[in-house]
Amino acid sequence: MKKLFVLLILMMSVLILKAGGESTSYVKVGDKTYFCQKVKPGLLNMNLMMDNGKVMKVPIKKVDSYSCNGRMFERLPIMCKGTPNGCTALMELVTFRNGFRLYKHSECRESGDMLEDTYEKTHLQVEYYVYKDGKFYLPVTNENAESILGFFGIKVKWS
Repeated sequence: MKKLFVLLILMMSVLILKAGGESTSYVKVGDKTYFCQKVKPGLLNMNLMMDNGKVMKVPIKKVDSYSCNGRMFERLPIMCKGTPNGCTALMELVTFRNGFRLYKHSECRESGDMLEDTYEKTHLQVEYYVYKDGKFYLPVTNENAESILGFFGIKVKWS
C-alpha cells in the first residue's frame, strides 16, 4: 500500500511539473494581442493555431512582437551596414539587465563585394545588439564582446 501511495505521489508531481513548464505563445499586432496554442513563423506569414483549433495567418510585416517556445521576439530598428534608416526587424531577446536588453538578429543574406573579391554567397549571419528603452544603444563587436557579454552575465572564452 505504501509503494502504491509513493508511486501515486511521484506521478502527480511529474504531471504538475510538466504542466507548469508550458509556455504561453502570443503574437502582438498593433494594439491587439492574440494568445494561441502554437506560433509558426514562415517567410511571409505567421501561422497561429488558436485554442479552438482554427489557424489564423498574420503577415510578418505587421507583427510587433511574439513569443514561441519560451523565446521572445520584438520588432526593433535595425542598425546594419547598408540598411536604410527606418528599417526594422524581429529580433530575439537574449537577456536584460538594468534597463539594457541584449538582442540577437539572425538573417540569411549575401555579403561582400565581387570587385574586391570579398563576396560570400547567401549564408546565415548572426549579430548582437544592445538596446535601451527600445532604442538602439550599441552593436556587439569582436572588440567589445567580452565586456558587454560580461555585463549581462554571459561568460565568453576566446580561443
